[in-house]
Amino acid sequence: MAVYKLVVEYNGKNFYGSQKQSSLRTIESVLEKVFNNLLNSKNSKVLFLSRTDRGVHALANIAKLVCDKEFDTKEFLEKINYFLPEDVKIVKISKINKKSRLKPKYKVYYYIVYNSSSAPVLLKEYCLWVKQKISYVVLRKAIKIITNSKNLNFVATKADVENKKTLGCKVKIKLAKIQQFLIFKFIGTKFTQHMIRNIMSLLIQTSTGRISLEELKKIVSTWKYCKIPPADANALFLTKIVI
Repeated sequence: MAVYKLVVEYNGKNFYGSQKQSSLRTIESVLEKVFNNLLNSKNSKVLFLSRTDRGVHALANIAKLVCDKEFDTKEFLEKINYFLPEDVKIVKISKINKKSRLKPKYKVYYYIVYNSSSAPVLLKEYCLWVKQKISYVVLRKAIKIITNSKNLNFVATKADVENKKTLGCKVKIKLAKIQQFLIFKFIGTKFTQHMIRNIMSLLIQTSTGRISLEELKKIVSTWKYCKIPPADANALFLTKIVI
């Protein structure tokens, strides 16, 4: 048995998330199929450190590969990328100790919003178009309210709250503006399902006036899951995992 660390880039548009699911096209299933074919095996297993939802992209998600055979990483990298589909590639492969625990210290995600009365031309498949005017002042206040919260149950799913998966979840949000684009940088030790997209939904609704800052404070202070539709997945990118 051999164990490797993979750094993987993918366009999530045509995948049902990163985690393997029966009969559905996922990042793990595509990688395992190609590794098995190249290694003439049926036992290759790929497991990502950070699961991404359907439609979410990654520039550098990290996965552990467990397989039957050892191989030359440099030579194999070129070979496997040749056989992988165009919407996924392996950036780096490195051999690791069989007992190595790949535990993330923190993760970095970006979410891109385009704020204009007219739809974007460039990057339209990779951003959330918000037609209503966003108040930059209100947006910054809303970010502060959310990041100062003692827990993030209000942006987690009911199941994750009940299973206490939100324990220890803290988030930092940095904001940058480039013309009509708003770039949100999320930094945290862990994120549960839909958490970032739920935060984005609250931020957009508050900064466009659909929710007041006082209403947002009430939502945050309840510490219970909030039934809100998550923001679109196509504008979310996993960019870094530090282990």
